[in-house]
Amino acid sequence: MGLIEGSLKRGDLRVAQEAQIFVAESQADLVAAIAASVAGNGDVILLPRGGIEITSMIAQTKSGVRIIAVDDGMSPLARGEFNGIYADAAFVDGPAMQITVPCSIEGLAFVSRDTDATFYGGAALLLGGNADANPWGVWLKNCRFPKWGLDNRIGVAIEGSSNCLIEDCDFEGVGADFDSGIYVQGATQNLVIRRNHFRDCTYGILFGAFAGGGPHCIIQENVCEDSKLLSATSAATGLVCGNYLEGATDTGSYNDTVDNLNTLGLVFSGNHYAE
Repeated sequence: MGLIEGSLKRGDLRVAQEAQIFVAESQADLVAAIAASVAGNGDVILLPRGGIEITSMIAQTKSGVRIIAVDDGMSPLARGEFNGIYADAAFVDGPAMQITVPCSIEGLAFVSRDTDATFYGGAALLLGGNADANPWGVWLKNCRFPKWGLDNRIGVAIEGSSNCLIEDCDFEGVGADFDSGIYVQGATQNLVIRRNHFRDCTYGILFGAFAGGGPHCIIQENVCEDSKLLSATSAATGLVCGNYLEGATDTGSYNDTVDNLNTLGLVFSGNHYAE
């Protein structure tokens, strides 16, 4: 792990500690960088080009940290291929990372080999869940979730997380379909899923059972390729709008008719179906 000299300053405003910048090139580096970061200080962890193979789950428990892939000018589609956090062949019992604090992740790929069948089993990235603290304000941008023909079934699993934003990410069932790109359940509120690409997913987004009235979600401007957009079977409030889908409306793009999904609390507006 490296700490870059001349850490960041917040304009002319002096703070208790200037934000630190770390460079992580291995699992040990990344774990050490998270441990050395100061919560709420605006610290940044940079991951240079090159995958990080992990033998155990990375726990992101430090609030306010930004983890950013160094893109070297590559498009977001390529970045995740060269800046991935992926499970070693022997690590088959957990996600690549669990996030339990507000933070932002940009430009990384996450790949798991988890074979477990619980709601988050098979997820490459877990937000909340597992009876841990609920992250509030997580931002995932330009991240990539490729299945790579492995046992992971889900890109991102979410439980009990509020005010989270997932945007401009790619969910790709490479080698075999994902069960879902994003799985959501529990006491989740104010979730925005926008401008993502779902390819070879049985469903781009799969809703389980919610507590507290549903996720109050916005599902907007996503593109589905060889994937249906959404599956919901219990109360789930939210707006599904402006998405681009290869299938027809109703069961061509969802698990049920729009009318039936309306009765669960989901409103549909301005979506684009196959011509």
